Order: sequence, then structure tokens, then C-alpha cells
Amino acid sequence: MTYPIPKHRRRNPIGLFEENYRLLCALLPDLLEGEEAVSLRADAGPSVLQARVLERSPYTRLLSLRMPFVSAGVALPELSMQLRMYHDARVAEVIAYQGCGRIPAPYQVKPRSPWLNDEKRQINLLLHELLRYCQRHAYRVPLAQDTQ
Repeated sequence: MTYPIPKHRRRNPIGLFEENYRLLCALLPDLLEGEEAVSLRADAGPSVLQARVLERSPYTRLLSLRMPFVSAGVALPELSMQLRMYHDARVAEVIAYQGCGRIPAPYQVKPRSPWLNDEKRQINLLLHELLRYCQRHAYRVPLAQDTQ
């Protein structure tokens, strides 16, 4: 079953990439200032968002995000993705997701391909929803007294 993309996201796809960049900068300022890895946790709930810098360059940063799902007795796979932040353009996009190393652009999807022609946009929308979820639930780096 495919997930329908809201109409306002279909009209302005770059807006989604810009918003993802803004949310990443707000949630992960430590990674932008030189840290190699951070774990964000909500005040309530066991879920942890793990972020790691895989590559740094003057204009881009390659990040890895992982979020295991904890549910009462139900085995759910963790969410994992790699994304690239373009600092000069102030956009962020998912470049790998759940072990799929390369997500094709819409014009690269052939008729009998296992990919959907809007797969890249859907995966970036998933990143957007994950970042908004973390923002709504006040995910942050735990303070020293929180970890004891």
C-alpha cells in the first residue's frame, strides 16, 4: 500500500528538503558543531534517535540516523537511513534507506521497476515526519544527571 503525499508537498518538493534541513539543524546542533555522534531521547518513552556523522566536507555532511522501535512484545525493524545535508543550499535529502543504497530519481524509474516514481519524495516525507515527531516529543541530548 502506498502512502499518499499531501497536495501541498507535491506542489513544492524543494520546500520539504528545506524544512528537513531546518529541523535537522534544530534537533542536532551538536553534530553541526563538531560532535561525531549523538543520541536523542524524549523525556517520556524508551525510543532513542541515534545520529552519527559519516562524512564531513566544507559544503555537505553525510549523516546516519537510526531509531529502534520499542513495542510491547512486537518485533519491529528499526528505522535506518543515511542523508546528506547541503549547507550552501540549506537542504537535506535521504540518500539511503533500510539498506537500499541508492534511491532512484523519478525519471530513472522504469515501468517494471520495484520502485515507485515518487519513492524518493516519500522517503524524504518519512524523514520529515520522523523529525517532526522528535520535535513534538521534545527529543534532546540527555543531561548528565538523566543518564545516572
